[in-house]
Amino acid sequence: MWRASTSNAFASPTLEAQVTTDVVIIGGGYSGLSAALHLAQQGVDVRLLEAHDIGFGGSGRNVGLVNAGLWLPPDQVEAQLGLQAGRKLNQALAAAPDLVFKLIEQHQMDCQPVRNGTLHCANNRAG
Repeated sequence: MWRASTSNAFASPTLEAQVTTDVVIIGGGYSGLSAALHLAQQGVDVRLLEAHDIGFGGSGRNVGLVNAGLWLPPDQVEAQLGLQAGRKLNQALAAAPDLVFKLIEQHQMDCQPVRNGTLHCANNRAG
């Protein structure tokens, strides 16, 4: 649906020459695009390789929700990763929606962002 409704057609040229770069990123989904963008903003020479088109896989086939978290509760993240790494990941997850909406505004992305929060509901007494 996204590809059919986008007004911004973009080329995905094939890499046909040998290139030298600082970093090669494999995959043009959210993670690959984010890594490429943030590295390029720091002056790193980046090449992103995608087998199909940008957003071809799961990143281009989702419902468009922006959530702050994982399917695991924060305390389980900390238990599995250790307190320091778990807290760092939980903080990054909590900040992720702010980053998404900041990038939409900063890069004037043609979309209809709606920021109305997220509910994280318990499915049993333990949470």
